[in-house]
Amino acid sequence: MKKAPFHYLALVCLLAGYSAKAQEAVPDSVASPVASADTASTPLTNEFESEKPAKQGRNSFYYKNNVKLGLSPILLGNYSLTYERVLNRFISASASYRIMPKTALNATPLTKTVMDQLADEGDEISEQLDNAKVSGNAITAEVRFYTGSRKTGARGFYGGVYGRYSSFKYDFPYDFEATDAGITKTVPFLGDSKGFGGGVLMGVQWQIKRVTIDFTILGAHWGKMTGNVNGQTDLSELSEGDQAQLKEDIEGVVNFIEDKKFVTATVDNNGVRGKIDAPFAGIRGLNLSIGFNF
Repeated sequence: MKKAPFHYLALVCLLAGYSAKAQEAVPDSVASPVASADTASTPLTNEFESEKPAKQGRNSFYYKNNVKLGLSPILLGNYSLTYERVLNRFISASASYRIMPKTALNATPLTKTVMDQLADEGDEISEQLDNAKVSGNAITAEVRFYTGSRKTGARGFYGGVYGRYSSFKYDFPYDFEATDAGITKTVPFLGDSKGFGGGVLMGVQWQIKRVTIDFTILGAHWGKMTGNVNGQTDLSELSEGDQAQLKEDIEGVVNFIEDKKFVTATVDNNGVRGKIDAPFAGIRGLNLSIGFNF
């Protein structure tokens, strides 16, 4: 068999070292073959070329990066953006940021519908919540495991685990009816809370060329929340009995476990000061997002 000239083989060795890293992301169909009479072709590529989709089989590929915008959270006055990175054929990691501008608690169509269902006609809770405003943000880290029965990458049904850090600020003027004084006293509550929790979720994701449609079917998380609430106002008109009743009302806001206080409050002539230390639960579900692959 005829051997390739020495200088030709040396050139192949040099070029192979130069293109080794780029070969991982470039399919054979777009590589430039360099071959001798008795050697296999060696693909060449431009190392400055943009990242190609990872190889999924002989003729199909999957994209490693995905940026998604949440559509369903907009109904709650939230705006969210997610970046997802495919780690291997069936596992991905993602990070998302959600922000909720300061808005009335029942200003969005969905929250208004929920509150209408919870409150009876003429119930005080409806009138009180009309004046409540809240803002916040959250950061979520997530790992997903895709089934990908036919096609690999971030597509198909998935299960996942996630952790979430969230913070909120709220403004809630509370009208307290002082029985002994025979007056209604408005306490301007200002508060903040922070929480961290973890949970699991399941959903399905489709990829149509460079477009991703992500639908989270159901998810739930559990964690701990801490915070402060203050209402500075003159309460000297209230009797000791009225102040004790106001303290009881505040501490009874979170009372889902009997005989255990999650809110502790101090009430005096200068107003109200309280601390929050409580577990919390959250639900994710029916969340639709749309994204772009690259």
